[in-house]
Amino acid sequence: MTVRARSTRVRRGVALAVAGAAAAASLACAPSASADPLDDGQWWRAAMGVDELHRTGAGQGVTVAVIDGPIDSSVPELRGRVASSSTECLTRDGDRRAATLRGPEAGHATSMASLIVGSGKGTTAGGRGISGIAPRATLRHYAVLYARTTDGGGDGCRLDASGLDQSGAATARAIRQAVGDGAKVLSISLSVDYDAALVDALLEAYRAGAIVVASTNNDTRNVFWPGIGNGVVTVTHVDAAGNLDSSALRRSPLLDFAAPGTKVAAGAWTPSGWRSDAISDGASQATAITAGGLAALWSAHPDATGNQVLQAAKDAIGLRAENGTYLTWFRRVGQDLPRSAGKTESYGFGIFSPADAVRLDVAALPDTNPMVVDRGVVSPTAAQIAAVVGAASASTASPSTPTSASPSASAAATAIEETRPAGADEAADAGSPLRVWALAGLLALALATAVLVLSRRRRARRSDGAHDLASPSVSHDPTTATDGVAATMKEHSHGGS
Repeated sequence: MTVRARSTRVRRGVALAVAGAAAAASLACAPSASADPLDDGQWWRAAMGVDELHRTGAGQGVTVAVIDGPIDSSVPELRGRVASSSTECLTRDGDRRAATLRGPEAGHATSMASLIVGSGKGTTAGGRGISGIAPRATLRHYAVLYARTTDGGGDGCRLDASGLDQSGAATARAIRQAVGDGAKVLSISLSVDYDAALVDALLEAYRAGAIVVASTNNDTRNVFWPGIGNGVVTVTHVDAAGNLDSSALRRSPLLDFAAPGTKVAAGAWTPSGWRSDAISDGASQATAITAGGLAALWSAHPDATGNQVLQAAKDAIGLRAENGTYLTWFRRVGQDLPRSAGKTESYGFGIFSPADAVRLDVAALPDTNPMVVDRGVVSPTAAQIAAVVGAASASTASPSTPTSASPSASAAATAIEETRPAGADEAADAGSPLRVWALAGLLALALATAVLVLSRRRRARRSDGAHDLASPSVSHDPTTATDGVAATMKEHSHGGS
């Protein structure tokens, strides 16, 4: 893939991420079969145990940055809840754009902010509205994307007189500014062109100990910047049954978590004004819920680092036991459930469950970012990240760290296919919950072969990581196979830019 082809594709995705989401939400305002669309659209709160989460943390003491389009901070959900709003984008005449607007162009950012810090006040019967997952967090907003702003008539951000879309550079500046403003969690529900400044901005965020959360792209069902950046938390979306949405990215180890994003009440601007009960779908919603959930989790463990918060989220992903098998779910249901053993193809580590992660001794977990890949052509590199955070080595020593570079994505994919229970392929293609671990017998087998696996890994390191992930001896080790795919996809995706 050339840089030119990629830029064109990403800019199209950017426009749909903002303008398209508002249109979809408006269309979803048709009368619902339920008597209360707002309650129906907030199904995710009960599924994720948000009320339980709030008994320990609701975002207090944590600043969350929303990097998006312009915002309308006057809607009931956000009144008095946006600490600041700014932009560096310019009009065609060279004037500074307005960071706050009323109307559809401000719909996307307003929805994302409402999902994070929404007050529960709104425009539906009784004055009810969207309740955020981290209502006590401090929210700061940075606008980096505007409709029809470039000389070609496309969406984006212009920073000078060139007339080009510079939303990638604008996003990098926003990340830096957010970190400087004290943001601990950055929520970025958009895709932008690659810009070298993004790499330095991510490093600055990691140096400050911040968590960067980014969405996948609904239109292309792929991952672009900043989601492709090494160490960024990349999110896709599921429905109330835990199934991947039809527009969700699947079978990509670039994913780190799944979260609610289908038929979510996120609000929207309509011809009659702001509608709190407007329903929409997308990875954007899942990203905002994840970012807010991380802020709530962090507020309950203020002495923990951002890396430890991510470790807790990874270890306590949603899971339920059923007939001796573990299925992805919104909460942890069952006794003696295992922690994450690695990434699955389509859910990443699994469905984000902050109400379960908050129960862990978060400050005692490893202070390393489990989303960092330490081999291959990734950017920023693990060595760069280790240098800025003061780590002793470039290795993250996490389940997502690859043990080798796979010779091909297809070979690695074959390895994962062989680790699934019978019938899992058909279930995944139909959108059913993915079986993330095998039966208890497989766990026993994994223990019995642990020494052999470690031996293989040591041999792989001595041979510079060149072993065949599709070979039968490795393909039946789910962790090894999954890690190999993660390495390959990270390498190939960035290597083509």
